[in-house]
Amino acid sequence: MTLGVPVVCFVLFLALSSIAIFAPRRLPSTAALAELKTRAPLITLERSEAIRPKPLIAWPAELDPRAGDADPAVRIALAGELAACRGGWARELVIAALAQEPDPSVRAALAAARAAHESYGA
Repeated sequence: MTLGVPVVCFVLFLALSSIAIFAPRRLPSTAALAELKTRAPLITLERSEAIRPKPLIAWPAELDPRAGDADPAVRIALAGELAACRGGWARELVIAALAQEPDPSVRAALAAARAAHESYGA
């Protein structure tokens, strides 16, 4: 008898939970749907030419994985550091960076780094 009350409560809990979870949802009335269709949207999104995704520049991450999304000033500093390196890997990275760099000031720094590598004879 003492076990009967908790078992009845547990079965009642399971039944009510399953109804709450698996019962079909009520569909809104046709009047409510008509009202939703006539309302103006809260936010209108327009495609703007001013909002463009930032181009992916991968060459700084090849040098340092933490510099994946570097701004132009950091990329110019990296180009200066690459100019000081005399290894062939640095020359190859400068050539690859020139191919994918969109910023003219960074391209100028990379061109100076390439000229430095050509003067090294590497």
